[in-house]
Amino acid sequence: MTMRAAGSATSPPPEDDDEAVQVEAAESELRRLGLEEIRVRHHGDLARLEAPHDDLATMTSEPLRGEVLRAVRSAGFRSVAVDLEAVITPDDA
Repeated sequence: MTMRAAGSATSPPPEDDDEAVQVEAAESELRRLGLEEIRVRHHGDLARLEAPHDDLATMTSEPLRGEVLRAVRSAGFRSVAVDLEAVITPDDA
């Protein structure tokens, strides 16, 4: 399975425009929830979420957990996984 991300400086652009649209839709919904730093990686029907360490506990606890699932699934993903290797932000460096 190939990892694909939209708009990432470290990953090649998605080969399929539909995948890019799906990733952008999921990230847009997550930003609407106040989760600005979460990145969505496309793995077919699976969305892998990458987030800064400080956001992991918040996004996986109710009530936000349910909203995160709804937001990502509304973009067309069937499954949602959280990558426990946190994204490094400039504040962490």
